[in-house]
Amino acid sequence: MECPKCNHNNREEAKFCEECGANLQSICPMCGSELRPQAKFCDNCGARIAGAKFAQFIIPKSEEEQGNTEELVEPLPDAERRHLTVMFCDMVGSTPLSEKLDPEELRDVLRDYQSVCARVIRRFDGHIARYIGDGILAYFGYPVAHEDDAQRSVRTGLGIVEGIERLNTRIQQDMDAGLHVRLGIHTGIVVAGDMDEDEQLESMAVVGKTPNLAARLQSLAEPDTVVISGATHQLVEGFFHCRSLGAQSLEGISQPVEVFQVLHESGARTRLDTAKPAGLTPLVGREQELSLLMDRWEQVKEGIGNVVLLGGEAGIGKSRIVQVLRERIAEDSRAWLTECQCSPYHQNTALYPVVDLFERVILQFGGDDSPEEKLKKVEGFLVQYGLPLDETVPLFAALLSIPLGDSYTPLNVTPQQQKQRTLQILLDILTRRASQQPVLFIAEDLHWADASSLEFLDLFVDQGPTVPILTVLTYRPTFTPSWTGRSHLTPMTLNRLTSKQVADMVEHIAAKPLPAQILERIIDRTDGVPLFVEELTKMVLESGLLQEHEDRYEMMGPLPPLAIPTTLQDSLMARLDRLAAVKEVAQLGATIGREFSYDLLMAVSALDEVILQTSLDQLVDSEFLYQRGLPPQSTYVFKHSLIRDTAYESLLRSRRQQYHQRIAQTLEKEFPETVKTQPQIVAYHYTEAGLNEQAVPYWTMAGKQAVLCMGSISCVANCK
Repeated sequence: MECPKCNHNNREEAKFCEECGANLQSICPMCGSELRPQAKFCDNCGARIAGAKFAQFIIPKSEEEQGNTEELVEPLPDAERRHLTVMFCDMVGSTPLSEKLDPEELRDVLRDYQSVCARVIRRFDGHIARYIGDGILAYFGYPVAHEDDAQRSVRTGLGIVEGIERLNTRIQQDMDAGLHVRLGIHTGIVVAGDMDEDEQLESMAVVGKTPNLAARLQSLAEPDTVVISGATHQLVEGFFHCRSLGAQSLEGISQPVEVFQVLHESGARTRLDTAKPAGLTPLVGREQELSLLMDRWEQVKEGIGNVVLLGGEAGIGKSRIVQVLRERIAEDSRAWLTECQCSPYHQNTALYPVVDLFERVILQFGGDDSPEEKLKKVEGFLVQYGLPLDETVPLFAALLSIPLGDSYTPLNVTPQQQKQRTLQILLDILTRRASQQPVLFIAEDLHWADASSLEFLDLFVDQGPTVPILTVLTYRPTFTPSWTGRSHLTPMTLNRLTSKQVADMVEHIAAKPLPAQILERIIDRTDGVPLFVEELTKMVLESGLLQEHEDRYEMMGPLPPLAIPTTLQDSLMARLDRLAAVKEVAQLGATIGREFSYDLLMAVSALDEVILQTSLDQLVDSEFLYQRGLPPQSTYVFKHSLIRDTAYESLLRSRRQQYHQRIAQTLEKEFPETVKTQPQIVAYHYTEAGLNEQAVPYWTMAGKQAVLCMGSISCVANCK
């Protein structure tokens, strides 16, 4: 396919020119409309068309990646405020290397270095923003956020160090030269998006001190090490072992920055694992669900297999209730417990949860185990179940990537037959174990499961009622179970906590009563989601707003608005990014408030009514919004206060002010009854728009109404 801009001959399936980055598609990736040559925006839907500004960031794909022709092309987003983790990677000693190597050899080394870094960054869904000489700037959390972007960045850093060490071994052998890297990572608020429509300026640029601080941190790192700021450390603490380097003064940064060197991963897989040393918050408000799970376990002990499908949104407490169930069943000496967990980093790795379970828990492979030692552990395990080693060891060796050596002959079967035999052997092992003792089998986070793991679970669920196994499968609403309508299945959805339950949970966390005003604010802001409750309460306790007494906390001053906890920023933004096509509607609705009417949104929106209604339907279907009534009399409410705040705060301040001004003026012109009865709403929007002069008359009107209202209340009270 020839590029119309630079005439470069591209691969047939290429969507962008491999030479200059120009858009090669003739249709809009968002709405399918035909595009004008070199169009920057779609004439039909207004989508931005990625173009030549991508060129400097394109890295040649591997053959495997090139074969994926279903990759979606997303339009570049408008600029917005983001909570972002930035990684800066730099090659150490490039100048001496350039003196030692021939320019052609140096070019090959640089390409290999960049290739290693790019593969690891892509593996963890980072975005390579720019190559700066022999440095690499990468973003985690933009253009698409993940709930664990800080963790992804640190795993990327450690992965790059490991990859460069392997590359360095080859370079030393071939060229008698050394290659080393150092990395710095920082997390903070930035403005992200296009700098300008000028083709010469950077697209998807990030503005703020975060990239600069990441670059400064990199300069502190020793060769082949990763250093992170205190802000990033707060988000990854417990998942990695780190060594404090103390508060460091960095060039251009006014205040000293707490710095940590990342040593290695801790082995913790979930937030609950990291919280164990400090103690977990007691389980609150799940007595009925736990009782039902224990009832199903009693049936299993009587020989009746059961499967529980445990669903619920992120942070609602699925893993916590499973943990309590596991602890209770562990008290039964006859029970055998096993648990596997799907991973967002291995959604395309066949049977990853099973492989991880065997390597980490069942076979307990050590980092120093040789292939021969691993094979002996596999043999010892399979012998326990009376399985023929000649047939099963080759299957497990392939599953666990262990060389067979000379002791066994590889099976002469097709890949599909090998997979089916492996799945059957895994099923046989579980059923044979269940014939000896009741089994609790847990598989968590099926929304991240690979296709082979789901195929195994299909077989396993079918066997459910015939063997004494309690199977508990957890997932988020984005996953739809295929197992329904069977008598041995129990669907269970965790709902939000009540206000009373939230209050109980807060008191457990704080260990003593909080002021009523703060407690009410926490209840209102967290909407009954246990993770929100825990993180917001901890933030309040660490904020300096309270003075601790022996039996209570007291306020030290007026209560300011409670910010979104840093630990929740990425998770909330990830939810918003999953609805990129309708994010603007969510942001406009959030500017109106936690609750807004259809007619007001329609009046202030520039979207066509059909598109607006479709967008609202998608937000409702995704449970971002709750809907009351039917348009045009419908009202919408954000499901979570923190989600609404995330949508609002992602807007640039200038865009917020434009929205507020438009809302205030629309209320004046088209909603006179609202202006008359609730002038404070108009006043609020004019104030937030920075138009204080226009806001004053409405604040005055609202004040007079409040005085009259208070007078009426006093009058009624006196009459009584």
